[in-house]
Amino acid sequence: MRVKEEKITCSNAVAVKAGVAQAARAGDAVLDLSAVKSLDSSAVAIVLAWIRILQQAGRQPVLRGAPEKMMTLARLYGVRGLIEPFLDGKAPA
Repeated sequence: MRVKEEKITCSNAVAVKAGVAQAARAGDAVLDLSAVKSLDSSAVAIVLAWIRILQQAGRQPVLRGAPEKMMTLARLYGVRGLIEPFLDGKAPA
């Protein structure tokens, strides 16, 4: 699934998470965040929930276009290591 929103914050996190979760449950194991330009910690929570859904279904998540800011927040919260194994390509700094 390609997230089309340019911004993921607490104001739209519930809707974004619902769309991502629905796609994951339908079998889409790829999450593309390349269109996201602005975010807060909600994005980290959404990605972690997406990973959990796919792992529970026995599928391998693939995360594309992870924004650098999201990975910085993930490091700050101590969860970067939970996301990095699923990155498609080199991890942002």
